[in-house]
Amino acid sequence: MKISIVITVYNYERYVGLAIDSALNQTRPADEIVVVDDGSIDGSRQIIAGYGDRIRAIFQANQGNIAAFEVGYREATGDVLLFLDADDILMPTAVENVAAHWREGVSKVQFNLDIIDGAGRRLGRSFCAFPKSYAPDDVHAEFTRSGTYSWPVMSGNAYSREFLRQVIPLNPPVGYDGALNTIAPLYGDVVTVQETLGQYRLHGRNISRNDAKGRAQRFPDFPRQIGFRVAEFDILKAHCDRKSMHVQAARPIDNEIVFVNYRLASRKLGLRYVGQDADTSSSLLRRGIWLALTTTTHWRAAASHIVWFTGLFLSPSWLAYQLIMLRFNRAELLRPLVRFGSVIRRKPA
Repeated sequence: MKISIVITVYNYERYVGLAIDSALNQTRPADEIVVVDDGSIDGSRQIIAGYGDRIRAIFQANQGNIAAFEVGYREATGDVLLFLDADDILMPTAVENVAAHWREGVSKVQFNLDIIDGAGRRLGRSFCAFPKSYAPDDVHAEFTRSGTYSWPVMSGNAYSREFLRQVIPLNPPVGYDGALNTIAPLYGDVVTVQETLGQYRLHGRNISRNDAKGRAQRFPDFPRQIGFRVAEFDILKAHCDRKSMHVQAARPIDNEIVFVNYRLASRKLGLRYVGQDADTSSSLLRRGIWLALTTTTHWRAAASHIVWFTGLFLSPSWLAYQLIMLRFNRAELLRPLVRFGSVIRRKPA
């Protein structure tokens, strides 16, 4: 079995070397590492070129992340493709674990990612917090019932070439990971590795924090993100029809706690979004609490969600805005206090 790591890059000179190093320093070496630079205008190209023949570098004019993904897919030759975002990192045993869990009939292997900040500091959270028992049959049952399941961002997945061959081009609304992960259970087993095998970096330039003009925001553009997810579920419906398969949920987005949160936040901020007329603030509160009680893996997480949804629901719009700012910029806002505390502790008595 041949495993390829594909890294797509656009203006990430600060991080791309760390990503490539992590791909090179695997206990089970990848059979090839393909790096697609999508017309970077910073120093990314020079950093990539410095790796010489240890990687396969492709430099192209800027066409966007979807086109860069498709180029990486076409140029890679592996039976299994692991797409690593240029600002993320793989742990040394990532490829070894993917190979150990792979078998015939798998559409993808997924694994946990630690969340880190721009400087590489751990933020004490992971993506995803998978249920302790999350075998392929569990994923299939949840997917059939709800139309969704727990999955990480792009860097936490290794995809079967056979799966990709059947679905690309996919015309996703924003990037390939959401669309691919949404439909993966239709094309084979989804195998979950409980170990943390990578790091996902939050640094203010993540696509999820950008508005329609590509400008970084202090919190996600909730209506835009909701629209993307609705479009991905439209892709799911089309592929269910293609495969003559059916999911029971009429509105799968109702079963994702993140998007129930985004919808309630949008209402509190007075922002319009796709499907708004079917929602009320009270119905979203009830749905959020229900999902917290039935889908979270730890009671602390459930309690945190319930407190959040209740507080957001009860807050006037001005206070809701402040709460949302705090929630999405918590590490940044608290960092000066942490530094101050460190200085105090270092002072001699």
